Amino acid sequence: MRYKVVGPPGTGKTRRLLNEVQKYVDKGVPLNRIGYFAFTRKAAGEARDRFLKIKTELTKKDIKYFQTLHSLAFNRLGLKEENVMQDLNYKAIGDTCGIQIKYASYETNNWNGIFSSDSEYLGLINLARVKQISVLEQLDLNEHLSRIERDKLDAIDKEINNYKKIYNLIDFTDMIQKFLDTNDTPEFDVIFVDEAQDLSLIQWSMINKIEKDTGCDVWVAGDDDQAIFGWAGADVDSFINYDAEEILLKESERVPSSIQKIALDVINRIQDNRIDKQYFPKSETGDIYERYKLSDIDMTTGDWLILTRTKSLLKPIPTYLKKKGLFFNTAQGNSIGKSLYEDIQYWSQLQKRIPLPDIQVQRIKERIKGSMNLSLKWYDAFDNVSDSQITYMRLLLLNHEDPTKEARIKVSTIHGAKGGEATNVVLFLNETANTIKGAKKSTAKQDEEYRVWYVGITRTMKNLYLIKCPNKSKEFKL
Repeated sequence: MRYKVVGPPGTGKTRRLLNEVQKYVDKGVPLNRIGYFAFTRKAAGEARDRFLKIKTELTKKDIKYFQTLHSLAFNRLGLKEENVMQDLNYKAIGDTCGIQIKYASYETNNWNGIFSSDSEYLGLINLARVKQISVLEQLDLNEHLSRIERDKLDAIDKEINNYKKIYNLIDFTDMIQKFLDTNDTPEFDVIFVDEAQDLSLIQWSMINKIEKDTGCDVWVAGDDDQAIFGWAGADVDSFINYDAEEILLKESERVPSSIQKIALDVINRIQDNRIDKQYFPKSETGDIYERYKLSDIDMTTGDWLILTRTKSLLKPIPTYLKKKGLFFNTAQGNSIGKSLYEDIQYWSQLQKRIPLPDIQVQRIKERIKGSMNLSLKWYDAFDNVSDSQITYMRLLLLNHEDPTKEARIKVSTIHGAKGGEATNVVLFLNETANTIKGAKKSTAKQDEEYRVWYVGITRTMKNLYLIKCPNKSKEFKL
């Protein structure tokens, strides 16, 4: 049997899937015959932990197949991480081909298979592969922004394949392809696929292979309105057209009515294929505020998501938050490590003559070049700390921020925040010229642009702050 759970923002797609997992377990299906596949390692881990709260008698060791599709392929193929292409390998290829590659990475920490590169040549090559077409076919689709030289594209493609062969390396797309070419599918009775709207064609091929090889039930969950990875090869039409019994979740526990209204105004601009759906917002109205700069917003309390359309627009935000003495998190991690904060607490205890374990005393000593003078303030005593760290930490302490806890402010692109939520969301309405130019190329790209902004808006649990752009021509129109 096939089932398709369609879940608008905050309607509990993952919860519904986990409830169905429980039903299969209760019916006697062994856990090693249940597959649960999420888009990232983090999401898979969170789903596993949520399920363990339902089935408290189980442990992590009991749940084998809560993972990403790439992790499944990786493990079944018996690979090691050193077998997988890394940034330095792509840089070497760039040097050989005469192109500069500042960044080229599969998000290896998350294992979602999304490829990102400053080189449009590499991006185009990978896009063709996940769409299961040739690079020249992808070139002829004219979806790229820059002038791509046909001969150069072909040469780079050949060099990548040659490099991987010489050094016996594979990339994330190879993982899936090799899995498709094997007869080593686990014996599943049922599989669950969360965020299925983000699967590429080659990942859909993997799902279909598992179903064909095992005859298992298949549950897919997603929301076509939140399909925002088309640039990386995600094929939303495969989700929309997936032939299955459809289950529509209709009650959002996240999105207030005022937020839903402007979100629907955006998503209803989609022109192409879309699942017809209606859902109810939560009873709370919510509030929308218009501002012109981040400094107009008081973020000294509460939980926050600060969202931008592109990575470049994120760059000044961490600097501003540090000047304000606010603790925050980005894709690179927390704004400051917890160890300095802990050592400050240890120093205070030593000043009060409170005995500490030797390991904590040793940590303190490592921050001090000379003798330990307990009459000094920590910022005068600690030598092995930069001036900028001291300044920032003093501001954090003045604001009663605690770096040992989860950061209450998260800074992200809209893409990076997918699946997240916060009481307060700050959304910059700026667009870059390239984003606007790219969206004008096709109806599909325009539709995806609407989906991106829809995702950004619907992260909001109560208050939405819209940062207006001084240049109205570069502002997304709500």
